[in-house]
Amino acid sequence: MNIKHHLESRIVRSWPQKIMLPVLLSTILLAGTAVAQTVDYDFHWAPSPVIDGDGIVRPEAVAYEVYVQRGSAAVELVATVGDTIYTLAAEPGIVQRLQVRAVDAEGRFSPMSIESDPIYFEATEEENRGVPGVPLAAELGDNYPNPFNPETSVVYGVPESASGDEIMRLDIYTLQGQLVRRLDVDRTPGWHEVRWDGKDDAGVVSSTGMYLTRFVVGSMVTTGKMTMVK
Repeated sequence: MNIKHHLESRIVRSWPQKIMLPVLLSTILLAGTAVAQTVDYDFHWAPSPVIDGDGIVRPEAVAYEVYVQRGSAAVELVATVGDTIYTLAAEPGIVQRLQVRAVDAEGRFSPMSIESDPIYFEATEEENRGVPGVPLAAELGDNYPNPFNPETSVVYGVPESASGDEIMRLDIYTLQGQLVRRLDVDRTPGWHEVRWDGKDDAGVVSSTGMYLTRFVVGSMVTTGKMTMVK
């Protein structure tokens, strides 16, 4: 599946050129994609102007560095392109954002663009399933009830390979990537469940809508979705 996005642009000062940088127009949610393991998103941005708004000639951008943030991981450089287009092969079940910066012929960089809106689409049911026994990787089962009001049980699987000192987190996020609640986890290998009362970390009841569940064990990340109704 391939989805194209034409990005609006905003002029910001660079090295010292002013350069057009991308702003994604809308948040994307593709729920229940049962076939594709990844979805291609085409990002477009306007090229850097040779003459800025003050009439000053600026050096021309010869390339653009593309950076992607996947979930809560650090932003990483994924490509250097000579054109103003990049196709992101987005993985299922992970909130992803894209940024770019320009490079001139002398290797000087523009400031980093603002982040795109989050990209997210749901994993297949097979990838999102809950099964008995000890899972081979970090997994999330179906929470129940779903939809829910005001509480739900989140099912998660800790793999046998999990060590006692690696990172293990079970978090609830909004679709915009904002952390709502960090839940307690049982680090014992096997399947477990924990109750979410629909409140954030400050004890405030969350609003109606869809939420993402993100389970991290070391470098393994899996996500699910749930819907609160009132």
